[in-house]
Amino acid sequence: MKDSPIYLNFEDDASKIANSGRWSALNEKIISLTSNCDAGNGWQVQLFAALCYQIFSEYRRLKDGFEAEVVDPSEMAWRARNLLELSVWSIFFTKSRANAWRLYEEAGRDAMNIFDEFQRWGQSSGQQADWLSNINIGKSELSIRAANEGIDSLDGKYMRVEAAAEICGLKDMFKIENKTLSKFAHPTALQILGTVDDEKQRLQRDTFYNHGCCHFINAFNALESCAPLIGERLTTS
Repeated sequence: MKDSPIYLNFEDDASKIANSGRWSALNEKIISLTSNCDAGNGWQVQLFAALCYQIFSEYRRLKDGFEAEVVDPSEMAWRARNLLELSVWSIFFTKSRANAWRLYEEAGRDAMNIFDEFQRWGQSSGQQADWLSNINIGKSELSIRAANEGIDSLDGKYMRVEAAAEICGLKDMFKIENKTLSKFAHPTALQILGTVDDEKQRLQRDTFYNHGCCHFINAFNALESCAPLIGERLTTS
């Protein structure tokens, strides 16, 4: 696998993002945006910076694990899958201010869904009233925080990443990549019963590293190309 031109292409292109100074330049852009946004538009910069941080962190863990040659294929698949999802959210974010706001809202909605699940479990399992009361307090406080951020409601199901992929025209790519990487990232029957040998593990690690590098590149390119427009968005609805 390592002799494959395609494999070397993704690995080299991903490394060049850091070594060429593009990574540092994007960090400098984040610092500049942070110093020039106001309270009403800081959410965009916060979200942009968070996406950048996440893709940088996941790629670094992917690369460190690969170079250490001690990480099993399932962890490489997990990192690659995380970068796949981050690439979809990054591209979704860059499409429009409305998309960016929807993604920003989702953080609160994700948290509310966790509270809802605990509440349903508490009611079905007969938990004490004070336990359920604490859940309700947490939900109320979360709703207040969301309202202070200009989010009208956290009701409803959170947006799944496959829905964002479809909006971005990435439905088919996401479906096959997510299916493949998930089979090895989780302890599926395939993963549990698959024959293990050094050569197969090396091939899997190389393949998942290649996929992860590809998704990191896609995410970084999307955010880098969007960076000059963030300043305009701060003053344009």
